[in-house]
Amino acid sequence: MFLNLKRMFAFVVVFLFIACSHVSAADRLKMGSWKKGSGWHVYSATMANIVNNAKTGVSIDPLSKGGGVGNPINVGTGKFDLALTFSVAASWAVQGKVAYKKAFTNLRGLVGGLDQYYLGIVTTNKKVSSINDLKTVPVNYITVPRGGLGQWATRAMLGAHGITYAHIKKNGGSVTHTGFGAIKSRMADGQANMLSHTVNAGHPALTSIAIKKKLKFLGVEDKYRNKLLDIGFLKADLPANTFPGQTSSKKTFGFTTCVIASTKMSNDVAYKIVKSLISNIKDLRAGHKGLRNFKPEKTGWKVSQMGAPVHAGAARYYKERGWLK
Repeated sequence: MFLNLKRMFAFVVVFLFIACSHVSAADRLKMGSWKKGSGWHVYSATMANIVNNAKTGVSIDPLSKGGGVGNPINVGTGKFDLALTFSVAASWAVQGKVAYKKAFTNLRGLVGGLDQYYLGIVTTNKKVSSINDLKTVPVNYITVPRGGLGQWATRAMLGAHGITYAHIKKNGGSVTHTGFGAIKSRMADGQANMLSHTVNAGHPALTSIAIKKKLKFLGVEDKYRNKLLDIGFLKADLPANTFPGQTSSKKTFGFTTCVIASTKMSNDVAYKIVKSLISNIKDLRAGHKGLRNFKPEKTGWKVSQMGAPVHAGAARYYKERGWLK
């Protein structure tokens, strides 16, 4: 009988260990962002650190992969539990338009309006003073891989001017889609002389390039910006001195970052994540220059800043704060 009791006790211990391990694994979430060297990678690492240190039973593993356009798909299909994206991309994904062939109606917003992103457009080609110059001047254009919003925004911006990637190549130039490591090295050694990407204040890659090379920052005239408003792009001005050597404000397009999840995430987990982040707002702002002006009471809870309906768990927290009615 004593032996049977020992076996029963051992069985109970093993069962509890497995059960606890299962709960722990279930609440260990994968968070998509973008590649190392990007502002989003820093964002996700900062957020994971805050949530993990809050010790609510929810843990986040920040991943250095994803992308503005890819992350709504990654979350919608269950590859990631939550992710950073742009509100415009989330909105496209929910509706199944522009960059998305199907609608991901299961997407939900956790936090919106984290920052202000811009389409930064720079060149080292002395013959280029405006985007329209690309119609006659050969350039070696470089941008992020296809699938990222930086590439989508670049293509849309060029398209508004009547310029395509094929046009640039036919004109004697080149177009390269690659990661930030190659982008920085190719801009530094002159293999590439034009770059555009969605950037925020203090964006690591563009800041690094601007420190090493004298860049010319280009703007976009209103008649071209107006063409893209109908598909969700927003007008924005890149303030002077946002980057080294950028001495004047430039008209461009604006984007804002949000955190999305799906209906698969429980209300309790969503609530804990949002509460941890907002309750530690000072740590969040200190994580990256782009987050310094985040004001959750103004933008964090708004559907327009998330691009997707508010997750019920997140809504619970925002209602407790009196922001969401």
